[in-house]
Amino acid sequence: MLHDVFNRAAELVRTNRRFALVHLVRVKGSSPGKSGFKLLVMQDGQTVGTIGGGDAERQMIAQAREAIAEGRGRSVSYELSTRPGNLVKSLCGGTNEVFIEVIMEKPCLLLLGGGHVSRAVAQLCAMLEYPFVVLDDRAEYARPEDFPGALDVVCTRGTEYLTRKDLPRFTHVVGLGYDAEFDLDGLVPALKVFGNDVHFGTIGSKPKFAKMSEAAAERGAGEAWSRVKCPVGMSIGAQTPAEIAVSILADVVASLPGRESHGWK
Repeated sequence: MLHDVFNRAAELVRTNRRFALVHLVRVKGSSPGKSGFKLLVMQDGQTVGTIGGGDAERQMIAQAREAIAEGRGRSVSYELSTRPGNLVKSLCGGTNEVFIEVIMEKPCLLLLGGGHVSRAVAQLCAMLEYPFVVLDDRAEYARPEDFPGALDVVCTRGTEYLTRKDLPRFTHVVGLGYDAEFDLDGLVPALKVFGNDVHFGTIGSKPKFAKMSEAAAERGAGEAWSRVKCPVGMSIGAQTPAEIAVSILADVVASLPGRESHGWK
C-alpha cells in the first residue's frame, strides 16, 4: 500500500500537481488505523492508501481537500466515538492524530528554444528543482542529454506541442528561440490554451517585440498579447546567457504568491 502511495506521489510531483499526504502519526486505544498509515489525497478527491477507513477517513479526506485549497498543512486530532459534537463517528473508542502535509506545485517553465540562454535557464531550474520542458525544432538543440532534469525535451514547434492533452501544469512560458517566428509559434497558442495565472515573456529588443506584436495581432492574439513581458527577466543589466538566466529565474521567483516583490510585471 505504501508503495502505491509513494509511486503516485512521485508521479504527481513530476507532473507538478498539488496534493496532500495524510499521515497517521499517533494512535491511542482501539483504532483500525495504525501509526505510520498514509493516505494520499488529490485535489479532485481521489485517494491512494488508507488511514483505516470508515468515517474517520472520510472526514480526513474532507480536511485534506480544505488544506489543499488553502495551500497550508494542518494537524487534526479526533476521537473514534459517537459522543455529541465529535468530528468522527465511530464505535472503536480510541483517539487518532493526523498531520496533513500539502505538497504545492512549483513553478513549471515551458522554454521555447534550446540555445545558450535556454540551457543556462535549464541549469538554474534544475538547481531550484523547478520542472521544465524544452522545445526546439532543430534536432541538435533538442537533445535530452543537454537538459538533465527536464520533464521533456521535444523536437517540435509550439503550434504542435500545445495540442497535446497531457501537458504539464505550466506557470511560465518563456520565448528563448532562435527567431521571432519560433517564439510566436509558442507564445500565441499558449496564450489561448493557458489561463490567466500563467506568466508569459520573451527575450528581445523593443524593435523586435514591436514586430512580434504586429504579427501576434494578425494571428488573433488580441488583448491577450499584453500579458507577454519583453524583455523577460528582472532589469539587472544582464548580458551573458548565464546573467540573462539569473534575471529570468529571479523574475520567476518574484512572481510566486506571497513573495515580497513586484513580481512578474
